[in-house]
Amino acid sequence: MCRMIALASAEAHDVAPCLASLARFCESGNLVAGWEKRPGGNHPNGWGVAWRAEDEIRMVKSGNPAASDPLLSDVRARTDRFIGHVRYASDPETVCAANSHPFQALGVTLAHNGTFYGKIGAEGDARKVSDTVVFLEQLADRWTERTLQGLSEALRGTLSDRDLVGDYSAANLLIAADDRLFAFRRFHRNGEYYTLHIKSVEGFTVVASQPLDAETGWRLLADGELVDLSQGTPRSVLLTLPT
Repeated sequence: MCRMIALASAEAHDVAPCLASLARFCESGNLVAGWEKRPGGNHPNGWGVAWRAEDEIRMVKSGNPAASDPLLSDVRARTDRFIGHVRYASDPETVCAANSHPFQALGVTLAHNGTFYGKIGAEGDARKVSDTVVFLEQLADRWTERTLQGLSEALRGTLSDRDLVGDYSAANLLIAADDRLFAFRRFHRNGEYYTLHIKSVEGFTVVASQPLDAETGWRLLADGELVDLSQGTPRSVLLTLPT
Protein backbone atom coordinates (compact mmCIF):
# COMPACT_ATOMS: atom_id res chain seq x y z
CA MET A 1 0.00 0.00 0.00
CA CYS A 2 1.43 3.32 -1.06
CA ARG A 3 0.93 7.02 -1.75
CA MET A 4 2.03 8.59 -5.02
CA ILE A 5 2.50 11.97 -6.75
CA ALA A 6 3.05 12.91 -10.39
CA LEU A 7 3.75 16.33 -11.90
CA ALA A 8 3.59 17.34 -15.56
CA SER A 9 4.08 20.94 -16.67
CA ALA A 10 4.89 23.04 -19.71
CA GLU A 11 7.90 24.53 -17.92
CA ALA A 12 10.36 23.16 -15.37
CA HIS A 13 9.35 23.51 -11.71
CA ASP A 14 11.19 23.00 -8.43
CA VAL A 15 10.37 19.53 -7.05
CA ALA A 16 10.66 20.67 -3.41
CA PRO A 17 6.86 20.94 -2.89
CA CYS A 18 6.43 17.38 -4.21
CA LEU A 19 9.14 16.13 -1.84
CA ALA A 20 7.43 17.86 1.09
CA SER A 21 4.15 16.17 0.13
CA LEU A 22 5.85 12.78 0.08
CA ALA A 23 7.18 13.42 3.59
CA ARG A 24 3.64 14.30 4.73
CA PHE A 25 2.26 11.15 3.10
CA CYS A 26 4.88 9.12 4.96
CA GLU A 27 3.76 10.60 8.28
CA SER A 28 -0.01 10.75 7.81
CA GLY A 29 -1.12 9.45 4.42
CA ASN A 30 -4.70 8.18 4.43
CA LEU A 31 -5.32 4.63 5.67
CA VAL A 32 -8.56 2.67 5.73
CA ALA A 33 -10.21 0.90 8.64
CA GLY A 34 -8.22 -2.09 9.79
CA TRP A 35 -4.86 -0.87 8.48
CA GLU A 36 -2.77 0.06 11.47
CA LYS A 37 -0.38 2.99 11.63
CA ARG A 38 3.22 1.84 11.93
CA PRO A 39 6.18 3.31 13.81
CA GLY A 40 7.67 6.04 11.66
CA GLY A 41 4.37 7.03 10.05
CA ASN A 42 1.52 5.67 7.96
CA HIS A 43 3.75 4.95 4.91
CA PRO A 44 7.29 4.67 6.31
CA ASN A 45 8.75 1.77 4.33
CA GLY A 46 10.92 3.50 1.77
CA TRP A 47 10.48 6.13 -0.93
CA GLY A 48 11.56 6.91 -4.45
CA VAL A 49 11.47 9.77 -6.92
CA ALA A 50 12.11 10.01 -10.65
CA TRP A 51 12.29 13.09 -12.83
CA ARG A 52 13.17 14.04 -16.38
CA ALA A 53 16.49 15.85 -16.87
CA GLU A 54 17.04 16.71 -20.52
CA ASP A 55 16.80 13.36 -22.34
CA GLU A 56 17.10 11.02 -19.35
CA ILE A 57 15.15 9.95 -16.30
CA ARG A 58 17.04 10.37 -13.04
CA MET A 59 16.03 8.45 -9.96
CA VAL A 60 16.75 8.43 -6.21
CA LYS A 61 15.40 5.70 -3.90
CA SER A 62 15.71 4.82 -0.22
CA GLY A 63 14.48 2.18 2.21
CA ASN A 64 14.12 4.73 5.03
CA PRO A 65 11.02 6.74 6.04
CA ALA A 66 10.66 9.79 3.81
CA ALA A 67 9.63 12.00 6.72
CA SER A 68 12.96 11.57 8.52
CA ASP A 69 15.39 10.61 5.74
CA PRO A 70 17.97 13.37 5.11
CA LEU A 71 18.49 11.97 1.61
CA LEU A 72 15.05 13.27 0.62
CA SER A 73 15.98 16.86 1.43
CA ASP A 74 19.22 16.43 -0.51
CA VAL A 75 17.31 15.98 -3.77
CA ARG A 76 17.58 19.13 -5.86
CA ALA A 77 15.87 19.32 -9.23
CA ARG A 78 13.76 21.41 -11.55
CA THR A 79 11.75 19.41 -14.05
CA ASP A 80 8.63 19.21 -16.18
CA ARG A 81 8.02 15.51 -15.38
CA PHE A 82 8.13 14.03 -11.85
CA ILE A 83 7.01 10.82 -10.11
CA GLY A 84 7.18 10.25 -6.35
CA HIS A 85 6.19 7.26 -4.20
CA VAL A 86 6.16 6.23 -0.52
CA ARG A 87 5.49 2.65 0.69
CA TYR A 88 3.53 0.86 3.36
CA ALA A 89 4.99 -2.65 2.97
CA SER A 90 2.93 -5.72 3.77
CA ASP A 91 6.20 -7.62 4.36
CA PRO A 92 8.73 -5.64 6.44
CA GLU A 93 11.56 -7.82 5.14
CA THR A 94 11.14 -6.23 1.69
CA VAL A 95 11.90 -2.72 2.96
CA CYS A 96 15.02 -1.51 1.14
CA ALA A 97 16.00 0.94 -1.58
CA ALA A 98 15.96 -1.77 -4.27
CA ASN A 99 12.29 -2.55 -3.54
CA SER A 100 11.22 1.09 -3.44
CA HIS A 101 9.26 2.45 -6.40
CA PRO A 102 9.59 3.70 -9.13
CA PHE A 103 11.06 0.88 -11.21
CA GLN A 104 12.46 1.03 -14.74
CA ALA A 105 12.46 -1.41 -17.67
CA LEU A 106 12.78 -1.02 -21.46
CA GLY A 107 12.68 2.77 -21.23
CA VAL A 108 9.58 2.87 -19.02
CA THR A 109 9.49 4.21 -15.45
CA LEU A 110 6.58 3.05 -13.29
CA ALA A 111 5.25 3.46 -9.75
CA HIS A 112 2.39 1.31 -8.47
CA ASN A 113 -0.11 1.23 -5.63
CA GLY A 114 -1.61 -2.25 -5.21
CA THR A 115 -0.58 -5.90 -5.38
CA PHE A 116 -0.56 -8.36 -8.29
CA TYR A 117 -0.96 -12.11 -7.85
CA GLY A 118 -1.25 -14.87 -10.46
CA LYS A 119 1.81 -15.66 -12.57
CA ILE A 120 3.23 -12.18 -11.94
CA GLY A 121 3.13 -12.62 -8.18
CA ALA A 122 4.58 -16.12 -8.40
CA GLU A 123 7.43 -14.94 -10.63
CA GLY A 124 8.17 -12.06 -8.30
CA ASP A 125 8.38 -14.47 -5.36
CA ALA A 126 10.63 -16.84 -7.30
CA ARG A 127 12.96 -14.04 -8.41
CA LYS A 128 12.73 -12.28 -5.02
CA VAL A 129 11.67 -9.03 -6.69
CA SER A 130 8.56 -6.90 -6.38
CA ASP A 131 5.46 -8.04 -8.27
CA THR A 132 5.50 -4.52 -9.75
CA VAL A 133 8.86 -5.22 -11.42
CA VAL A 134 7.42 -8.26 -13.20
CA PHE A 135 4.28 -6.34 -14.19
CA LEU A 136 6.38 -3.49 -15.56
CA GLU A 137 8.43 -5.88 -17.69
CA GLN A 138 5.24 -7.39 -19.12
CA LEU A 139 3.66 -4.00 -19.77
CA ALA A 140 6.76 -2.42 -21.32
CA ASP A 141 7.15 -5.36 -23.69
CA ARG A 142 3.51 -5.08 -24.84
CA TRP A 143 3.54 -1.28 -25.11
CA THR A 144 5.13 -0.98 -28.54
CA GLU A 145 3.40 2.26 -29.60
CA ARG A 146 4.23 4.79 -26.88
CA THR A 147 0.97 6.73 -27.15
CA LEU A 148 -2.21 7.00 -25.08
CA GLN A 149 -3.93 4.53 -27.40
CA GLY A 150 -0.97 2.18 -27.34
CA LEU A 151 -0.85 2.24 -23.55
CA SER A 152 -4.61 1.70 -23.37
CA GLU A 153 -4.28 -1.47 -25.42
CA ALA A 154 -1.26 -2.72 -23.44
CA LEU A 155 -2.97 -2.15 -20.09
CA ARG A 156 -6.23 -3.69 -21.25
CA GLY A 157 -4.46 -6.79 -22.53
CA THR A 158 -2.29 -7.22 -19.43
CA LEU A 159 -5.00 -6.60 -16.84
CA SER A 160 -7.54 -8.76 -18.67
CA ASP A 161 -5.26 -11.79 -18.34
CA ARG A 162 -6.41 -13.09 -14.96
CA ASP A 163 -3.92 -15.97 -15.02
CA LEU A 164 -1.22 -13.33 -15.29
CA VAL A 165 -2.36 -10.74 -12.71
CA GLY A 166 -4.64 -12.82 -10.47
CA ASP A 167 -7.27 -11.17 -8.29
CA TYR A 168 -5.12 -8.06 -7.89
CA SER A 169 -6.08 -5.46 -5.28
CA ALA A 170 -5.38 -2.42 -7.47
CA ALA A 171 -3.38 -1.22 -10.44
CA ASN A 172 -2.99 2.46 -9.64
CA LEU A 173 -0.08 3.47 -11.83
CA LEU A 174 2.15 6.41 -12.71
CA ILE A 175 3.98 5.72 -15.98
CA ALA A 176 6.68 7.73 -17.75
CA ALA A 177 8.32 7.04 -21.11
CA ASP A 178 10.41 9.58 -23.03
CA ASP A 179 8.59 12.91 -22.53
CA ARG A 180 5.21 11.25 -21.84
CA LEU A 181 3.60 10.88 -18.42
CA PHE A 182 0.42 8.93 -17.66
CA ALA A 183 -1.73 8.17 -14.61
CA PHE A 184 -4.10 5.22 -14.28
CA ARG A 185 -6.57 4.22 -11.57
CA ARG A 186 -7.98 0.71 -11.26
CA PHE A 187 -9.06 -1.10 -8.09
CA HIS A 188 -10.86 -4.32 -7.15
CA ARG A 189 -11.35 -3.52 -3.46
CA ASN A 190 -10.79 -0.75 -0.90
CA GLY A 191 -11.73 1.94 -3.39
CA GLU A 192 -11.63 4.53 -0.60
CA TYR A 193 -7.88 3.89 -0.30
CA TYR A 194 -6.82 3.16 -3.87
CA THR A 195 -7.54 6.67 -5.06
CA LEU A 196 -5.92 9.06 -7.51
CA HIS A 197 -6.91 12.71 -7.67
CA ILE A 198 -6.04 15.16 -10.43
CA LYS A 199 -5.81 18.94 -10.48
CA SER A 200 -4.93 20.93 -13.57
CA VAL A 201 -4.37 24.61 -14.26
CA GLU A 202 -3.02 26.08 -17.45
CA GLY A 203 0.20 24.26 -18.31
CA PHE A 204 0.46 22.48 -14.94
CA THR A 205 -1.08 19.19 -13.77
CA VAL A 206 -0.65 17.23 -10.54
CA VAL A 207 -1.94 13.73 -9.80
CA ALA A 208 -1.78 12.41 -6.23
CA SER A 209 -3.18 9.58 -4.15
CA GLN A 210 -4.97 12.21 -2.10
CA PRO A 211 -5.40 15.97 -2.58
CA LEU A 212 -2.31 17.94 -1.60
CA ASP A 213 -4.31 20.90 -0.27
CA ALA A 214 -7.82 21.96 0.66
CA GLU A 215 -8.29 24.16 -2.39
CA THR A 216 -10.92 23.45 -5.02
CA GLY A 217 -10.14 21.90 -8.37
CA TRP A 218 -9.24 18.34 -7.36
CA ARG A 219 -11.10 15.54 -9.16
CA LEU A 220 -11.09 11.83 -8.32
CA LEU A 221 -10.17 9.68 -11.31
CA ALA A 222 -12.82 7.14 -12.25
CA ASP A 223 -12.13 3.43 -11.87
CA GLY A 224 -10.42 2.41 -15.12
CA GLU A 225 -9.52 5.99 -16.15
CA LEU A 226 -6.19 6.47 -17.94
CA VAL A 227 -4.93 10.06 -18.27
CA ASP A 228 -2.22 11.44 -20.54
CA LEU A 229 -0.67 14.32 -18.58
CA SER A 230 1.88 15.28 -21.22
CA GLN A 231 -0.03 17.33 -23.76
CA GLY A 232 -0.89 20.53 -21.89
CA THR A 233 -4.57 19.81 -21.24
CA PRO A 234 -4.89 16.28 -19.80
CA ARG A 235 -6.63 13.75 -22.07
CA SER A 236 -8.27 10.64 -20.64
CA VAL A 237 -9.88 7.41 -21.77
CA LEU A 238 -11.93 4.93 -19.75
CA LEU A 239 -10.79 1.33 -20.06
CA THR A 240 -13.36 -1.46 -19.95
CA LEU A 241 -11.82 -4.28 -17.93
CA PRO A 242 -13.05 -7.54 -16.38
CA THR A 243 -14.50 -7.18 -12.89
